[in-house]
Amino acid sequence: MSNKNLLSGKDKALAELVERYETSRDQHISIYMDAEDLADIAEWYDRNSKFDNAAEVIAYGLELHPGNTSLLVERSYLHLDLYELEDAKQAAAEITEERPDVTILRARLLVEEGRMQDAELQLDTLEDKYSKENIIDVAYMYLGAYQYDQATEWLSHWRWDKEDTEYCCIMADSLLDRKNYSEAQIYYNKLIDNNPYHPQYWMGVARCHLGLLEYGKAIDACDYALLANDELGEAYVIKGYCFLELGNDKEAVKCYEEAVKYNSISPAYLYSIMGQIQIDKQEWEKAYQQFELALQQEEELKDPITRSSIYSGMAICLQKLDKETYEGQALDFCLKAINLDNFNIDAHLLGGLLYAQYGEKERAIGLWEEIGNYDNTASTWSDVAAYSSKADLFDYAIQALEHLKEGKPDYPDLYQRLTLTCILGGKLEKAQYYNQYSWSPMERKYIEELYKDIAEAPDGQSAQIIKKYLTETSVHKKA
Repeated sequence: MSNKNLLSGKDKALAELVERYETSRDQHISIYMDAEDLADIAEWYDRNSKFDNAAEVIAYGLELHPGNTSLLVERSYLHLDLYELEDAKQAAAEITEERPDVTILRARLLVEEGRMQDAELQLDTLEDKYSKENIIDVAYMYLGAYQYDQATEWLSHWRWDKEDTEYCCIMADSLLDRKNYSEAQIYYNKLIDNNPYHPQYWMGVARCHLGLLEYGKAIDACDYALLANDELGEAYVIKGYCFLELGNDKEAVKCYEEAVKYNSISPAYLYSIMGQIQIDKQEWEKAYQQFELALQQEEELKDPITRSSIYSGMAICLQKLDKETYEGQALDFCLKAINLDNFNIDAHLLGGLLYAQYGEKERAIGLWEEIGNYDNTASTWSDVAAYSSKADLFDYAIQALEHLKEGKPDYPDLYQRLTLTCILGGKLEKAQYYNQYSWSPMERKYIEELYKDIAEAPDGQSAQIIKKYLTETSVHKKA
């Protein structure tokens, strides 16, 4: 519950308004509420990720005030926050009144469709286009659509007092969204100096610390936010994530359970987190069971990335469990995960391995190439090399490691891995070449003997001779 005594002015009035609505709802008391008040309550719920509550109060409000513009505007923004663009457009189409917030909403819908010029033309119709209020609302509209340059450009149309609360809010949120965490903190701290118990300012600070990997400080900032509102679900979500990063699974789960209690995340999301925790512990059966529970409530998960991680997690579990009864299902899960999130690295890596094991080498390499193009980082190419080596596609593994060498020649154990992979791939000269750059080169005689043993090994057994070197990155040292 919000600690209203710690809130100031407008925030305190809104907290009291929300409490009045919830009391009447819970006690089944019929009361009349103004449409603008109900719209404010809906916006508060939406801002605090209580989407079901927001939808409920909007529906209630439209029963009392059919066709009300403010409520329809909130309904449209709620659909946008839930990735439901068509529903957002439908809600906006029901609006007949012309006013600035409606114009800005229509512009936002055009931005979501990628029609940036049309959005600006829509904004040109605003009366007193560059009034302070319009500038603030349009800047936040662009921030909500991740169009940071446009937000900054609109801010330039007003001569701001750098200590102005509204200016500090926009700058803080903009810098945070751009991942300029240290700069964002400066503005959030200014806001906190003027209003020490504003929960959203502390949440901004928490996100900054999170971005800087300062997990303990992020937890502290969340605790300050919870002093003002102990039902702030997003604070529990961030705390849960931080505790996971700090290796404290028990506290993490407690926080996520609180987030479920206050409707910031669904039970399905909690199950997915539990599954990931079990994967980290290599408890594959338990992890799979958690993912199954999450999948049973998949419709509650609006975020495609989370849904994708559930499918890739299930694929990993099946592959580790090596259950014959699920042959082919792990690959199906990988492909579903990729369909939901093209940037799911785990799904691409494992999917490629499974394709290779089924003899479809071109498809395997296609998946690895795809994720390498999406995420051209050293760690991704290192993983691609490891998976392609596991699939006995050593020529491609060499290519992946050489790609890694071009971008990060000092990557740990790179030349040892290149040496050993070249031996496995039957490329003796290349192995000897890369060996000389290794931090601990093998003797030439040893390389030749190892190469000979590999060449003479029965099919399917050659990799076993030195595969441990590829996974443990330990090599034979000079005597």
